[in-house]
Amino acid sequence: MSVYQNYLLKLFPCWLLSPESASQILPLKKELFDLVIFDEASQVFIENTLPCIFRGKHIVVAGDSKQLRPSATFIKRYMGNEDIDELDYSTQAALEVESLLDLATSRYFSSNLTYHYRSRSEELINFSNYAFYNKKLQIAPNITKNKKQQPIERIKVDGKWINTRNDIEAQQVVKLLAKLLKDKNRKSSIGIITFNLEQENAIEDEIDALAERDDDFRNALIVEQNRKDNGEDVSLFVKNLENVQGDERDIIIFSTGYAKNEYGKVVAHFGLLSNEGGENRLNVAITRAKEKIYVVTSIEPEELNVDGSKNIGPKLFKEYLKYVRAVSNGNSLETGIILNNLLPTIENSTADLSENLQQQVKLELENMGYCVECNIGNTANKIPLAVYNKKKDKYLLGIEFDYSAFESSESVLERDVYHPAFLESRGWQIVRIWSRDWWLNKKKVLNHLSKILEKQK
Repeated sequence: MSVYQNYLLKLFPCWLLSPESASQILPLKKELFDLVIFDEASQVFIENTLPCIFRGKHIVVAGDSKQLRPSATFIKRYMGNEDIDELDYSTQAALEVESLLDLATSRYFSSNLTYHYRSRSEELINFSNYAFYNKKLQIAPNITKNKKQQPIERIKVDGKWINTRNDIEAQQVVKLLAKLLKDKNRKSSIGIITFNLEQENAIEDEIDALAERDDDFRNALIVEQNRKDNGEDVSLFVKNLENVQGDERDIIIFSTGYAKNEYGKVVAHFGLLSNEGGENRLNVAITRAKEKIYVVTSIEPEELNVDGSKNIGPKLFKEYLKYVRAVSNGNSLETGIILNNLLPTIENSTADLSENLQQQVKLELENMGYCVECNIGNTANKIPLAVYNKKKDKYLLGIEFDYSAFESSESVLERDVYHPAFLESRGWQIVRIWSRDWWLNKKKVLNHLSKILEKQK
């Protein structure tokens, strides 16, 4: 590399490396690159990034503080070092911060990316949005209401938690995998996630055993394990929480593992989930699916006694199991209650003026024969009105107002360009009603809405 450095950098101006690989391959030259970008920066210790920082003129640090932190094995990396007290204050402060993301957030300007694109159904991200992000993620409401299949499906089995693994649950996971692989019409990619390495091994053992017995399964498995989509690796994976961050698949099978032990008791030992920051592991596990997540579990939420838990991880896990059951059963009322209970407070009702205009437009459209619903979605910025077609099972039109159209937007560009474009990318047609236009010429506004809706029929 040192000999052909100039040629290689001209031929390949963009390099994708881990911090460790960069130190091994690249020459230690100051400002070797114009820009160095750290992705998943919540997972890397500061000292491991210094050689890469030295090589860059400008640095961008990207990550999510609500996801995995650096490996717990090394969290005590500087404890017990007698020389620590001799370091200056700023160096001591840096060492007390766990990740590069923590340091960058505390020292420099940060910008939050709030639009969520991965999940194609809002149910897949709603729990995390409420439990971890305080409803700040922008999620497009589902364009349809009635689903033939729920995006979250709960599969209850009578497993046993013995030696930190659940073999019966592993068998059910592989049974489900075999069913999915037999579906000739399936185009969706598949991933399997567990809480720990032992359960991952249990599932892999079951996969190997079935592949030895069943030739059809083995052949389909080989195809899935080598699957690519336009050159991108979308092959089947079986991973535990420590190495699944950053991955995504259309379908995720999540084996929770925990169950009654051989004595018939559910022991409240949740491994790393019980540690400080352990809830981030749950957040990672439940946000990997783009289309659907199957949650294979051996316990009812009520069987978990988490009142004595020092940290919030086990408590959120119990609430997630309740949420999964409610969504899987199609119980929207219970789902809403669970989500709202995750928030410190429930948002205040809309102001009188906005409610008045919203209700007026709703009434006029209903008089014209349309089915109109209010406040669609589960984020803080709901779509105030939406016209629904029962025959098509589809929202034909979303209506926003000048007072409501993203009141919390940081800029006009955000409000008038990014937000509508995001909703339209998810299948919505959005129209804005300006209150001044309504008060001056209500008939003209209604005619405009009518023309749009007639085209949608």
